[in-house]
Amino acid sequence: MKTKLALALALCFAQTLPSTAAETAKPAKAAPAIDLKPYALNYKKFVLQNGLTLIVHEDHNVPVVAVNMWYHVGSRNEKRGKTGFAHLFEHFFFNGSENYPHGFREAMDDLGASNRNGTTNTDRTNFFEDVPVSALERTLYLEADRMGFLANYISKEMLERERGVVQNEKRQGENQPYGRVRVEQPAKMYPYSHPYSWTTIGSMDDLNAASLDDIKEWYKTYYGPNNAVISLAGDITPERALELVKKYFDGIAPGPALPRTETWIPALDRNIRDEMEDQVPQVRIYRAWHAPAWKDPQQQHLDLLADVLASGKSSRLVKRLVYDKGTATGVSAFARGGEIAGTFQIVATLKPGADQAEVERDIDAAVKELLEKGPTAEELARVRTIKLASLSREMERIGSRANQLAENQTYGGTPDAHMAQLDVMTKATPAEIKATANQWLRANHYTMTVKPFAKLAAAKSTLNRKLLPALGEAPDVKFPAIERTTLSNGVNVMLLERHSAPIVSVALAIDAGAASDSKDKAGLASLTMELLDKGTAKHNTFQLSEALDSLGSRLRSGTTQDQSITRLQATTANLAPSLQLMAEAALTPTFPADQFTLAKERRVQEIAQEKAQPSALVQRVMPVVLYGADSAYGRPQSGYEQTVAAITREDVVKWHANWFKPGSATIVVAGDTTLAQLKPMLEASFGKWKAGKAPAKALVTAPVTQGKRIFLIDKPDAPQSTIMAAHISQTQGQPEDLALEPVMTNFGGMATARLNRNLRLDKHWSYGTSSQIAATRGQRPFFVVAPVQTDKTKESMQEIAKEIKDIAGARPITGEEYTSIMRTVTSRLSGRFETIQSLESAALTTLNLGLPDDHWSSYAARTRALSEQQLANAAAKFIKPDEVVWIVIGDLRKIEAGVRSLNWGEVSVLSADGVPVGR
Repeated sequence: MKTKLALALALCFAQTLPSTAAETAKPAKAAPAIDLKPYALNYKKFVLQNGLTLIVHEDHNVPVVAVNMWYHVGSRNEKRGKTGFAHLFEHFFFNGSENYPHGFREAMDDLGASNRNGTTNTDRTNFFEDVPVSALERTLYLEADRMGFLANYISKEMLERERGVVQNEKRQGENQPYGRVRVEQPAKMYPYSHPYSWTTIGSMDDLNAASLDDIKEWYKTYYGPNNAVISLAGDITPERALELVKKYFDGIAPGPALPRTETWIPALDRNIRDEMEDQVPQVRIYRAWHAPAWKDPQQQHLDLLADVLASGKSSRLVKRLVYDKGTATGVSAFARGGEIAGTFQIVATLKPGADQAEVERDIDAAVKELLEKGPTAEELARVRTIKLASLSREMERIGSRANQLAENQTYGGTPDAHMAQLDVMTKATPAEIKATANQWLRANHYTMTVKPFAKLAAAKSTLNRKLLPALGEAPDVKFPAIERTTLSNGVNVMLLERHSAPIVSVALAIDAGAASDSKDKAGLASLTMELLDKGTAKHNTFQLSEALDSLGSRLRSGTTQDQSITRLQATTANLAPSLQLMAEAALTPTFPADQFTLAKERRVQEIAQEKAQPSALVQRVMPVVLYGADSAYGRPQSGYEQTVAAITREDVVKWHANWFKPGSATIVVAGDTTLAQLKPMLEASFGKWKAGKAPAKALVTAPVTQGKRIFLIDKPDAPQSTIMAAHISQTQGQPEDLALEPVMTNFGGMATARLNRNLRLDKHWSYGTSSQIAATRGQRPFFVVAPVQTDKTKESMQEIAKEIKDIAGARPITGEEYTSIMRTVTSRLSGRFETIQSLESAALTTLNLGLPDDHWSSYAARTRALSEQQLANAAAKFIKPDEVVWIVIGDLRKIEAGVRSLNWGEVSVLSADGVPVGR
């Protein structure tokens, strides 16, 4: 595979940009001090005598505790020839331990954990799960057991299995467009001996060479309590947390004292340019400089600088490259601080035909102008507001808070290290940003400090580790009542109150969606929604963006199959003016001709990106295969190149006028407000909307899917095949709908589902598979998606077919499997509605599917009452093995003969548009 990519790693300035506000603006008044108290996290910190650090954050809003375990080990601790060990070992942690020889994923399913996973980067490995408070003690038992009692459980068979899974993960990552950049860029930026010069996932050769002794030595060296931080956040007191953590962790012996490089920032001695070729639809430029590490205050300065360059429509590079000149379809900038070194990067995706040299000159000129003049005070105020609003939303999740505290302690040495970073960020002046930019975009430096470790020892323990802690009863789940009202013009309003954070989410749902598109104008609904914020009667797109930013608000519009939705995220304090801007965008868009042209051009490139991505391509092809091109559900939401080309600005204006009617609209609100406060704001913003109702959508009922058909799409040299098995299932509103949910979760909706257990955990042919029945209002599709290694395509199809037959009736969910999945789905409910976004989503589902208002409040009790027979009845009704059709994307030179040898029926080859290809 050949790929072309330019990577410039030093300053390469050319011409300057035309005069901007940075040159002409008058000196701004000093910005008022920002109160950082809302971003402080209450915590208590303890250090056990074996060196384990415990951090506890109390929040009793929901009966859930976030458990976040950080080990201070990542790929930086590896050596050349033995790369990928940190990430490979992360996978071992999910296989059980000496005293609990069962899978950790299954254990988490059993106790109803959510938001759970493990990740590895250059500097740390973390494991996290949000669990019902009733399951906390067992969770701590399991975390402690795999920390201290894993060595004798690791086996050769386990190594071979996880090696295969990781290698498939590597293939899947590198099979993505631009996926090889992450391999090439660090190898060229860092010296050969620098621990950031190789990827976290490692090389295939090193993974193949990993031995059982290597793995055990890695565990012995890096997974001691003195190299770990455990952060608990949620419905727990510090006293109880310390009691439980000491009970299960205190007797674990510490690992060896570890030398640790504090800083190693290399300097490039020249500009480096590199190119590669890959199967991508657009040229993309990555430009990177070495930058300070995580702890350096100047990293905050560069983070602000990155946002001034490329965060929001009015940022310098986005406005210049995407909107003014149209030479790029996307541009981003970011400062990423690793523990020992960082990078500052600009990434631009070019419009086809754009002059790469011109884009690079514009990037250089924008950077040069900032180095010479610095950002304006107004720019800094805007990006600071955006950052603080984003942090407010992120802090809503207890899992995010637990992670923040663990990160602070691991990298910063104190649980509240982020407050110092926020202090630097909020007080930074344009002059400081300019000085930092000049220092780091022109020169780099290197420093190392080594500190001794304290003498540590394990405490005596009488704990019987063979005794598994009992699980408590899953806590009850409370769902706020749906309050309803109607505005004077007929707009329906749904409110779900929650006052846990000073934020509000608002969704204007129009009963339109992609199903409102005609066959020859596929993509019209989504294109129109994309243009809502690109100009109004009062503001152009940049003015609107700046007005929203100044309020700390976000406005997004999008389309599902059945609904067209405009979403607002606002703070409680700024809800009223934010609603005014939302109504302005939704009701008085002007669809400027230049923005319309630009949006069409971007849409064509988005479609090209979808075709290049196998998982997206299979979702584009599925609708026409299942429903037929005449069905409202029978085409991709983004449309086709030819249908998008046929859309005129008049079409957009007409679509908006026809479908945006109060009688077909509902405003869904969730968060920190009341109906008494909300309704006057909505009347003031949406009340003048002229009454009316949208037309009915022309839905066409598709026939039963004709099975025994296979459709192949060629992706030459692809290292993986993407398999989809699908058919049209039942419409919404069946008596068995509720029972279908645990069936689909158990079949393909979680890490330990049947499909994943077969193809990933048992055979390691795939990094992960999934299956679902989509929640559309009309006929719903059942489908399986499985990316698998190329040489196991045929065999994977056979296994998927077997699993479909099994779940449909040959092997129903019974016995311990039934008990386990019901425990999983009911226990998970405690964390399902943690955020106001989840409440908004549930309300939109209620609206779209016509569910009763008490559907979610009674959901837990009704789910707990489901029987084995009800699950079996639902599976048999919704899943029809004989109706399944197959779509397979891969290298046909390698897979076609094997697929045809299955003799499963007619085999057709399709183009990326789903059109038959003559051969």
